[in-house]
Amino acid sequence: MGKLLDAFSNALPELTHSEKHVLYYIEHHLDASKTMPLTKMAEENSVSTTTIIRLCHKLGFEGFSEFKYFLKGVEQTSLPENMDPIERYQKDITDSLGRLNPDDLERIASSIEGAERIVILSVGLTKMIGEYLSKRLMQMNRSSTYIYESHMVDLISNWIGQNDLVIFISSSGETNTLLKAADKLDHLNVQTVAVTNNPDSHLNEYVRFAISAPVQKVSYEGYDVSARSSLMMLADLVFEYYLKHITEKE
Repeated sequence: MGKLLDAFSNALPELTHSEKHVLYYIEHHLDASKTMPLTKMAEENSVSTTTIIRLCHKLGFEGFSEFKYFLKGVEQTSLPENMDPIERYQKDITDSLGRLNPDDLERIASSIEGAERIVILSVGLTKMIGEYLSKRLMQMNRSSTYIYESHMVDLISNWIGQNDLVIFISSSGETNTLLKAADKLDHLNVQTVAVTNNPDSHLNEYVRFAISAPVQKVSYEGYDVSARSSLMMLADLVFEYYLKHITEKE
């Protein structure tokens, strides 16, 4: 998937054919879209300006101006020159492991042990990693719930408690649905953890604990090929530190 399609993957099922067409156009004409007027964008896509405004609302923005402001912060990326994908993965994993702090993982393990309920939020391409971590915890008879539907994520603040733990899994750490949920939970003083590929993400600013495996942001012909396997590595480390924490305590 492309960078924008990845960021808004949870909203794709709600978009009409025309709205998806506009989003695909922006994905493949990112630089031009950053400065393109609303009327010009509508003309280029043979749709009405209302269609574009409706798209902006479904993506979580107040309007076209706010969406364009978001686009200006999205960088076009490309594959690193003269670097084989295997070499890139090796570098990403080595750099990521070197940045991790064992104390952070131990604090997360302690939070998992002390929580009444564990809820894992992961949407889009990270959905499978949320399910994976949930099933790993079940191996230790530690029940957890994973949520991947955006409308359910929006409702979590209505029933979560201060003794619960919410784990966010997001590659970019910039998914609007997760950011809004994290902001609400922060105000409710709920324990939260972020697992991302971006140590500088806004998501990390809202949560109590955060671990990240920074990987190179790369794309090829409009498709985001940045590694997600690092998130699986972090999920495994969270589980192993929890297992270690429980074993040592016993």
